[in-house]
Amino acid sequence: MWEAIAANKRRSAWLIAILALLLAALGGSLGWLWGGSSQFLSLGMLAGLCIWGVMLLINMMGGESVLLSSANAREVSHEQAPQLYNIVEEMRISAALPAMPRVYIIDTPVPNAFAVGLKPERACVAVTTGLLERLNRDELQGVIAHELGHISNRDTLFMTLAGVTLGAIVLLADLGMRTMFWGGGRRRSSNSRNSGPAMVILVAATLILAILAPLAARLLYFACSRQREYLADASAARFTRYPAGLANALRKIAAQQDPRKIPVNRVVAPMYAINPQAAAGSFNIFGTHPPTEERIRRLLEMQGSSPAGAAS
Repeated sequence: MWEAIAANKRRSAWLIAILALLLAALGGSLGWLWGGSSQFLSLGMLAGLCIWGVMLLINMMGGESVLLSSANAREVSHEQAPQLYNIVEEMRISAALPAMPRVYIIDTPVPNAFAVGLKPERACVAVTTGLLERLNRDELQGVIAHELGHISNRDTLFMTLAGVTLGAIVLLADLGMRTMFWGGGRRRSSNSRNSGPAMVILVAATLILAILAPLAARLLYFACSRQREYLADASAARFTRYPAGLANALRKIAAQQDPRKIPVNRVVAPMYAINPQAAAGSFNIFGTHPPTEERIRRLLEMQGSSPAGAAS
């Protein structure tokens, strides 16, 4: 498991680097489309990276608060939610996190939970009232352990970096498409080097990149996200030593999802234990989570191979 987590961190670093290069390439191509020279190409690359830097800085300064606010989450104390607070504290110790995560509750009957935090010292865990009402203690412990697994494995940091980079790519691609439709390339130089068939080829290449860059970025982002869910499940099994608790919780959560009854947007949705915008148990190449039944199967296999599972 440790090797899988380490390998996932290495893949994450490569993924962020690939997304950054894709962002720079998209910015450069749009700069060339606008100005038609190598100078504008360089300026476009710089502009793309600057947009990424500004978005990243905003998230570094207060991204957790923005995400929690968008989910209508309210912070609670030990006195307001003693059982939840105690479970988070137990799992924090089991996960060896350096600080107690801040605890939030979202007032909705739909059971679910998510975690945010660029580093463990800034971690926050949010659960819905529906989760507290429908799960027993073992199941709730499994979900909390899963979320703290994301924090321990630094998934919340990766999701923030990758999400910001993906957002910058989508923003630039949208800007590029609008520029093309509005005739933004008219300011290109009309010298012979950029005329005729070569011009058509370069414009076509820029258009293809503007269309495919967001798609490729999403595929990379979602594929890595799915692997992280499996690792967070395995971490939860290690923290609780009772994989069946999380397995039973996932089955209950998947059966109760209704995006109309939970405050969710495209940024926060992939962070939930089960994506509330996806059909329960469904899977496709754009899915942020692996099939729920597959996750449950793996957890029950862990339960059967564990000493506690063998004893029962």
